Amino acid sequence: IQDLALPRMLHGAILRSERVHARILSIDTSAAERLEGVRAVLTAGDIDNVPFGHGRDNTPLKGDRVRCIRDEIAAVAAESEEIARKAVSLIRVEYEDLPALFTAEDASRDGAPQIHEGKEGNLAFTYDYAHGEMAEGEAASDVIVEESYQLPFMTHCCLGTCGIAASFDARGNLTLYSVTQVPYLYRRQMSAIVGVPPEKIRVVQVTIGGGFGSKLDLYPYEPIAVHLARKTRRPVKLVFNRKEEFVASPTRQPTKIRIRAGAKKDGTFTFRDVEFLHDNGGYTSWGATTPFVMMQTFSSLYRVPHVRMRGRVVYTNNPYSGSMRGYGNPQATFAVEGSVDLLAARLGVDPLELRLRNAQETGETTGQGLQLISCGLKECLTTAAERSGWNEKRESTETDRPHVRRGIGMASMMPTGGGAKI
Repeated sequence: IQDLALPRMLHGAILRSERVHARILSIDTSAAERLEGVRAVLTAGDIDNVPFGHGRDNTPLKGDRVRCIRDEIAAVAAESEEIARKAVSLIRVEYEDLPALFTAEDASRDGAPQIHEGKEGNLAFTYDYAHGEMAEGEAASDVIVEESYQLPFMTHCCLGTCGIAASFDARGNLTLYSVTQVPYLYRRQMSAIVGVPPEKIRVVQVTIGGGFGSKLDLYPYEPIAVHLARKTRRPVKLVFNRKEEFVASPTRQPTKIRIRAGAKKDGTFTFRDVEFLHDNGGYTSWGATTPFVMMQTFSSLYRVPHVRMRGRVVYTNNPYSGSMRGYGNPQATFAVEGSVDLLAARLGVDPLELRLRNAQETGETTGQGLQLISCGLKECLTTAAERSGWNEKRESTETDRPHVRRGIGMASMMPTGGGAKI
């Protein structure tokens, strides 16, 4: 997208919030509008600001309130990127600061400030899953372990930054040059936001300079480019610089997971009980849907007859999270495999042996109902152990170099894939 040049193309830039939570009292765009080379300046009142996102809680531009640092307040289209960014710097915004919440725990407390109207307790979504009977699983356990795991924010660093070019023709047809990973879904979503019928939208998927999930959802900068193109009646390209990419691209969502798990003396897993708290950030993107993937890991990684998963996704004033490589699986797997290692230690069993005793085989159906048509988990574990020198390294004490400490670990994963069903 960085190399794309269209005839008569303008360049876009976005003014983002300087506050994490504040009421917008006034926006003065007069100086930006007077700057030579500026062709359009838009605020929320200038467009049909249609809510969008997984929770229908985000808008292209914010006119009354900002809820995180990257919120979009105004946008400019100009003859060059330099002029557009200069114009953005001339826009003045007056704020009234509001109390800010930076952890899901604080946002969940009684009396916490409400980030979105109608969302009591700042609760965006809840997730509940179970198979088997938890009491039965606990009663059958000779060993029970419990631990909490905190998984942090993580941001993408794709070689190519986010960007889009939008162009209307004389008949009102809209062409989007986009780095989206899902062109069909993207066209349908964009249609609902900008008011152009999907049959009049063409999505040209340009070369993506790295996606890894970051370009699955649709983000405010994309309809903003469309509104600028509509206003100016000229193509508009809007591309993030590297600083903006870190500030405004989606993150992996942080989560706190508490997991209890049990086993019999012979190592047979008996139950797994999981609670998690997701930091949703200021708005809802695909990060809030990762528990659907986490559920598969919690319910079906190894043979566990009794499983319960309960989760809450809570609004905070942090950046909101999208999808990122693994899509919830790294978080869930970290917790599950941590609990397996704890059980192995309590039982005095080799961690590899404990995993082999509970690994599923071809033809099994998990408690969630997943049919394992093909499953080479045991073979994978055995091969990994042989090629890594598992037994030799576990037995080595490295007495010749006491200042050196090395470890070797074992873990499995149950990834999802295959794309969306239309």
